[in-house]
Amino acid sequence: MSGEISIQNQLLNLVRRDKTLITIFLVSGKKFVGYVIGFDRYTVLLRCRDFDQIIFKHAITNISVPKAIMQKFSLMNGADHFDAIEASFPSEEQMSEPQPKEE
Repeated sequence: MSGEISIQNQLLNLVRRDKTLITIFLVSGKKFVGYVIGFDRYTVLLRCRDFDQIIFKHAITNISVPKAIMQKFSLMNGADHFDAIEASFPSEEQMSEPQPKEE
């Protein structure tokens, strides 16, 4: 695993370099909104509005990033894999208008 770069680290590095505002949700239900200052194998350092927060990775359930960043990320990592995933999601039009039930 020494030569392998994880998707997690690639994404964290991208949002750190681009100074992108992200939301991190914890197992406890708490959420933090801020900018990634740095990260290592076990932690993420997040600059929030009034403070800096060290978050242990094992406590994170998910990280929410803007769609534009995910598109940029997919281009960096080969769009074909991520296009297949994105194609499985409903379009914005499908999400905004509820479909009538047929009986």
